[in-house]
Amino acid sequence: MSKKPKMVLCRNCNTPIAKNAKICPSCGAKNKKPFFKRWWFVLFIIILILGGIGSISRNRKEKFDWNEVELCEQLPKPKSNVGTIISNDGEHLILHVEKTSKGDYNAYIEECQSMGYAVESEKTGDNYTAFDEEGYGLDLSYIGETMYIDLDAPIEMGILNWPKSEIAGLLPLPKSTVGKVSTDTENGCYIYVGETSIDDFNAYADECSDHGFSVDYERGDKFYNAKDGNGNKLSLSYQGNNVMVIQIRKPDETETNESETEQESEHPSVAEQETELEENSSDSAELIDGMRPEFKQAMDSYEEFMNEYCEFMKKYAESDGTDVGLLADYASYMSKYADVVEDFEAWDDGEMNTAETAYYLVVQTRVSKKLLEVAE
Repeated sequence: MSKKPKMVLCRNCNTPIAKNAKICPSCGAKNKKPFFKRWWFVLFIIILILGGIGSISRNRKEKFDWNEVELCEQLPKPKSNVGTIISNDGEHLILHVEKTSKGDYNAYIEECQSMGYAVESEKTGDNYTAFDEEGYGLDLSYIGETMYIDLDAPIEMGILNWPKSEIAGLLPLPKSTVGKVSTDTENGCYIYVGETSIDDFNAYADECSDHGFSVDYERGDKFYNAKDGNGNKLSLSYQGNNVMVIQIRKPDETETNESETEQESEHPSVAEQETELEENSSDSAELIDGMRPEFKQAMDSYEEFMNEYCEFMKKYAESDGTDVGLLADYASYMSKYADVVEDFEAWDDGEMNTAETAYYLVVQTRVSKKLLEVAE
């Protein structure tokens, strides 16, 4: 009997997808948490910052020219000009600004607020998001003396001409007549609707439910996902700044076949039950002291990495910081860091069983002890 996969929401379109799916079948976005938001990356960054390893190559940081930023007039100029421009055009800016203190970051938020970025603002920890009156969307975050700037230009909209396709006709017309049809085919539509408040969004979600889109529904503060009786999928999301996104698509043949297979699997045969028991027994036999092999490999790789890190920092502490050989050691060390990341990528389940949790605590205790010794 096949097990139903764990479901998560696509980070791009909020469509429910299998947790282990590589891409979203609805919008094509990669189903992978950004590496800088994963717990192990944050852990490494904190450790590297505390150790001061970045000071070795600090004088080699790249500088950027603020005047070359396409959207420079939409934001205050950062205090530091050290960093990297990742994306730079009239629609989108991604900029990493290094050598930024926490005070500089908070001051920059205040400057942005003074420029009008206070519409639907949210501040959570070291993250700040807001819109200005023109509709520019700002996302700021701060990690270890680096400020991350992400700015999106507003979507150009006009009079919304509702699609004539059969599938679009399954939906109620939104209250607003301002918007933009991004995609319109016989298999699905992607529509932006402007001048839509969060209350309007919730009211529209209720209307869609009344129109039959209430099967397997999931609802949150800013999203609504559901199917109708024929398997057509609807995804609604509130993007902020009075913009709602509507996405509807027909089920593909694969989904139809999977649905039929699930119905058949509701009554498994004796042979199928025996096969599942054998598979479960096989999985248990592969465990190492109650831990998954890939998890233990990741933790052992991490501990080895940190042991070498401590030795490196001892060597660095005893030098005057000008030893050229340290740069070579640093490069080699960061290469090993990439190997550790690969080990965590191989595991990266996000959930630990009892044995794994215990081993994680033991390893982390040993690592913390060595870090304290280096700091003394």
